[in-house]
Order: sequence, then structure tokens, then C-alpha cells
Amino acid sequence: MPDAEPRTLGFPLPLPHLRALWARLSPRRPLEEGIALEQFPFNRWSPPREKDLQRDRRKALAEEKALAKLSAPFKTSRQLGCLSGAPRRDGEPFTFAVLGDGEPGRFWVFRKLFNVPGVFERQLRAVQEHPVDFSIQLGDMVSRGIMRNYLHFFRTLGGVGVRRPYLTVIGNHDRLSPHHRSNARLYTSAFGKTNYFFDHAGVRFVCLDTSAHRLTRRQLRWLDQVLDTRATKVVFTHIPPASLRRWTDFGKKRGIGGFRHGAAEFTDIVSRRQVSRVYLGHIHAFGVQDHKGVRYVLTGGGGSPLFPSGVSDRFHHYIVARFEDGAIRETVHTLEDGAFEVPDSPVVFSP
Repeated sequence: MPDAEPRTLGFPLPLPHLRALWARLSPRRPLEEGIALEQFPFNRWSPPREKDLQRDRRKALAEEKALAKLSAPFKTSRQLGCLSGAPRRDGEPFTFAVLGDGEPGRFWVFRKLFNVPGVFERQLRAVQEHPVDFSIQLGDMVSRGIMRNYLHFFRTLGGVGVRRPYLTVIGNHDRLSPHHRSNARLYTSAFGKTNYFFDHAGVRFVCLDTSAHRLTRRQLRWLDQVLDTRATKVVFTHIPPASLRRWTDFGKKRGIGGFRHGAAEFTDIVSRRQVSRVYLGHIHAFGVQDHKGVRYVLTGGGGSPLFPSGVSDRFHHYIVARFEDGAIRETVHTLEDGAFEVPDSPVVFSP
């Protein structure tokens, strides 16, 4: 389904450098061309020279070509094609991996205080050693959705040597501005749609875009339709609904770590459609809770800084889930080579 259109200025600005100047002075407003501000290194108080503009245009075009080449093997359509090339019978046992937020930290102080260098690469490399049919990354692959970050990310994937189908969910940091309304142009250019689903071994997997801190009515209608199946159902999304307050509360700020718009409708739909699992990221921690008969698994420890939050279990990890006899069972693998199984017993917290 189509993504939200980026905001524009509402009136034309005649020259590229004036549009860039306006965007630099108003950082919440993306350029109409969708080009990152970093591609216009000029003195904001004086117009750039024409040769500087030409140089910057050439650089932007070169980077666009580099991104297209580096991301081509990892496009969602191509990865799903690899997965469908090794089909399984309905009900046949299989495993898949889930890896949470991987961006190393937007600011150096966060990387220094709350992170370990190279965590995402180490865990992604470890995932390749498991006999999983596919892996899925729950968003926040880059610290901010600008060109140089995406180029670095895809070079990292190439360096790791990803051998198994690698699918993604968009996170808020994968957009142009992580905490404000902005476009997802580079993500869609690199991967494709932000809302999609696929079937494997009789299980329906749904990837849902909550990166804008909301779900629209159109998304909710689409979700309800694709979950209208008798198959076992699994949902992957980045931001938790705010109603899961055990995870989304931070001190007196209730629900600040989750999305509110569309949250009640979302939990109602996945409950009514009897979804088996909802895997979530965004909060850099681990947790399990059952809400309205649906098991939610928070797995945000893919390699991002372990910030203080309302969740006590903050450690780097990834999950290997096994589907067998109609049930899903998870094993959590930690960065220190430890592992533990998630119990089947219900985990319910009072509101």
C-alpha cells in the first residue's frame, strides 16, 4: 500500500539553493526533491556558486547510483523470491530469526555510554550460522534516514556476508527525521513497500509500518483484510502500541514509548483475528507479555544503545523462533553466547 506523501512547502521556491536554504532553516520540512541536507554543504547566509551546485548534483546522482547497486540484492521482492525458491509444505516445521534495532546510536555520547561497537554485525553474522529459513530485522537499521547512513548500512550487510533471506520492517530512524513527520524515500527506494505480507509453510507473516508513530485507517483496514485467514498469523512491526504500558511508560510519562493513534484498533484487530505473535522493537530491551489473548514479544536488542527505560531486561540479543505442530517457540540468544527459551505460560501484567 502507498506510503504517506512527504510534506512540501506549499509554494514554489525558484532555485535549488533557495530550497536547500529553506530546508536547512526549517529542518522538519524535507526538500521537495527528497535530497538530504548534508548534500548541500554551503554557507547558509550566502548563495552557493554554480560550480558548487553542479558538484553537489553530481555527488547526489553518484550516491543514488551507489545505493541502487548496493541495495539491489536486498530488495524485499528479491528476498521473498529467494524464500519462495525453497518452499515448505503447510505445517512443516521450520525456524526463522528476529533481530531488533541495529543502529549504533545517532550521537557519539550515546554510543560511548550505552553501546558496544560492532554489536549488530556480530549478531547478524551469528544469525547466519543457524538453519533459519529467513531472518527479519525490526527496523532502525540506520541512525537517521540519510544517504550516507544507508550506504554504510548496505556495505555492512555485504561485509557480513548475509546468506539467508533477509527481510526488514521500517523503523522511525529509517525515515528522514526520526522524531518528526518526514518521508521514507530512501527506505522505499532501497527495499520497497513498507507494508507487506507473505506466506511460508502455511503461516502468514505481516510486516506493518508504524514508523510514523501511528497507524492510519487505511493501514488498519489492510491489516484486518490480510489477517482474514485460517493460517497461523505473525505480525512484525517496529513501535509498540502505547497500551502495552509495561514497556511504553517511562516514569510519569504514560505510553511515551509507543504509538497512540490507531493503537486500540490495532490490538483489537490482532486479538479478533487470533494472531499468534506480534514481534516489536523500538525499545532497546527484551520482554514478553500476553495482551487480549495475543503474545507480544519485545526484541529491541539488535545492536542499538541500551538506553535507560521502563524495561529492566536490557541486553543485546536476537531470537530464533521455531514453528512446529501449529505453535511457535522462541529461543533468545545473547551477545555473550548465552541462550534461554521463552516459557509458554501466559505473562499478563495488570494495567
